[in-house]
Amino acid sequence: MQRVKGRLNSLDDLIIFVDRLKDTGGRLELYLPYFNEEVTICYDGINFYISTNISDFPEKKALKIFIEKWLLNDLSPEFEFIEGERCSSGLPVLEDELLQVLKDPFLEMVKELPPYFEITKIDVKRVPSFLVAHWTARRPVNRDEVYKYGLTLTDILRYIEAGLIEIKQFNVMESFPYKLRLFVQALALLVVIYFTLPLGYLKFNQFKIGQAVNWGLREKIVKGSVREKLPVKGCLRTDFYLIADRVVNPGIDGTVGTGDDITVKLPDKGYTPVFALPVK
Repeated sequence: MQRVKGRLNSLDDLIIFVDRLKDTGGRLELYLPYFNEEVTICYDGINFYISTNISDFPEKKALKIFIEKWLLNDLSPEFEFIEGERCSSGLPVLEDELLQVLKDPFLEMVKELPPYFEITKIDVKRVPSFLVAHWTARRPVNRDEVYKYGLTLTDILRYIEAGLIEIKQFNVMESFPYKLRLFVQALALLVVIYFTLPLGYLKFNQFKIGQAVNWGLREKIVKGSVREKLPVKGCLRTDFYLIADRVVNPGIDGTVGTGDDITVKLPDKGYTPVFALPVK
């Protein structure tokens, strides 16, 4: 009894092994890494048999899901081909039925289906109710939900091909209210600027820090202030504060005590004031 182990590189490899099963009889065991899913195809000289550990699905549909996950995630299933092994269990299928699953043209298109998609048009009388519910609620559909409701990704592709549904890729940003979307975009732009300034935020802010130290010394001497907002703006219109014997810039978040604070201790002696424009 000959045993062959290895990995499948393409769907064509699987079809070749199925053809070999017809000549020799035996069992082909398939295992999909990371998903811990197994499918066995066996041939007893008369019928093919499919068995699987993918629960809640008929065997032929489980085989289709196994192949979809394989292609979608660019995995190489492990296989063991056992020539002449007797078939002990599984769903009997005709050769044509098995090849119809393996040669489904929609399998090569599963990567074209977005991970999350919105249904923009639907024939409510001819598609499953869960798709109608998502369309009605304007909720996106993800690939895992398709499996959860007993469908395959090729089923969705068939609905699209038949014109029963139309979809578009779901965009998280577009789902936000307009004002919130603007705020998130502005915040993202500030973060990019903050981390990509070629001189770095601290160096770019040096002149403003000198002004703030001047004012901090003035407020400390004239008013004896312990805490005072200073009339100086740093980069990106951030504020400076005199706190005890230190000048503090709280950074972009505007909160003192967080990790992006810039803190400068006021000098005790030997300080030369920096040139600064008078504040009006």
